[in-house]
Amino acid sequence: MASIVDQSKIAFFDLETTVPTRPGEAHAILEFGYILVCPERLIELESFSTLVRPHDLSLISDSFVRSNGITADAVVSAPTFSDIADRVYDFLHGRVWAGHNILSFDCVRLREAYAQINRPPPEPKGTIDSLALLTQRFGRRAGDLKVC
Repeated sequence: MASIVDQSKIAFFDLETTVPTRPGEAHAILEFGYILVCPERLIELESFSTLVRPHDLSLISDSFVRSNGITADAVVSAPTFSDIADRVYDFLHGRVWAGHNILSFDCVRLREAYAQINRPPPEPKGTIDSLALLTQRFGRRAGDLKVC
């Protein structure tokens, strides 16, 4: 578990998921990464990135591969979300979370992933979502930063 002193650090994180193609199908996390930043000195303190193997490799559609480049072959030997859940929890719980569109996408997918393994999800001390900040300046174009 993260120490009290570490709680002032900002946890930037991002995840990539499958795109549901059938009614009732959930997103499956395929990649998870984070960077811990010291806000006083603006330096990276820690980072972690891994591909994640979904329970069903057939969830990785051809359109997703064209969009993000993550193939079933790439994740076949990767850890499952259950394998990394403790590390993700310890890193995120009680910290300020930051990222692009985390409030309506990443945080939701993270809660779903923990629910699927019957575990409580980490909870943030606060959030910084760059989508809201960039939307004020760039309008709807701020929603998808992958087209830059």
